[in-house]
Amino acid sequence: MGNGSVENLVRRADLIDAPGGEWIASGVFQFSGATYSVQFTNETGLLECLDLMMSRTRKPGTPRFTLRPRGWAPKGPEVPPSSLRFDFDRERDVAAAVCLVNDRAGNVHAWMTHGGAGRDDVVLTHDTWNPDDTRFPPESFVTVAQLRELVAQWEFGEVLPPPAAEWSAELPDEIGWF
Repeated sequence: MGNGSVENLVRRADLIDAPGGEWIASGVFQFSGATYSVQFTNETGLLECLDLMMSRTRKPGTPRFTLRPRGWAPKGPEVPPSSLRFDFDRERDVAAAVCLVNDRAGNVHAWMTHGGAGRDDVVLTHDTWNPDDTRFPPESFVTVAQLRELVAQWEFGEVLPPPAAEWSAELPDEIGWF
């Protein structure tokens, strides 16, 4: 994976179906036998949700967050303007994320974090249902603190991918939307 460093950032205003108004960030994650759907109304709520996920003895399946305009209705197969998936190992202080964006010109952009926190003794994935096929490579590992910051920037920032971490461009088909 990896097609080079990020050169073309996408402004939130250039996402497909960008609203004149409010963006809604939501997420889905699973713990043993339960699926949780959340909607974030502010950064405090988002960070509290991350803290809850990270405080559990057993971590959740890969969290999947989406960014959509309020009242958004897809014009075909549901492909949100932006999607963020991530995984983490709190004990070893490593995390990784993928960010996908669909811009108003019809281009699909995909990025994966790129960092220096790689470890061979940690397995992180960006798809709970296909973990063997969607492992993050060690060069994608960033710190948990970077993950917290980039998730908040993804929800509230003006450019994607979030600048809290370095990113490498990826082929959208290798990442997928869900």
